[in-house]
Amino acid sequence: MLSESHFPYVLFLEGSNFLTETISIKRPDERIVTLEYNSGMLNRLDRLTSANYGMPINTNLCKNKFVKRTDKTIMLQATSIYTQGDGEKWEAKKMFDIMVEVSKTSLQILGSEIFKQITKRK
Repeated sequence: MLSESHFPYVLFLEGSNFLTETISIKRPDERIVTLEYNSGMLNRLDRLTSANYGMPINTNLCKNKFVKRTDKTIMLQATSIYTQGDGEKWEAKKMFDIMVEVSKTSLQILGSEIFKQITKRK
């Protein structure tokens, strides 16, 4: 995909290792446990976001980002990472809606590139 202007890859994560906010849960023994979203002992999002250029999660990142330096431009392709850490399972409808949004973005980018090629030929 290095020759493309989009990167339509989506990663869905769920579970307490992927919290985006602090939550409290009740254990089977009735004890309440607070899970801190910014705890390095539990949360694994920092590892994923560092590998993803520190870009935001739960965001459509299908369109490549370009970073300009004084003498060059660097293209960043990032996976769109969506996470739920609140104990809920991903619902198929919610996943479908996210994938449709990413697909639409991808098609818009492809359509724009095709249009540019057609208008160049004229």
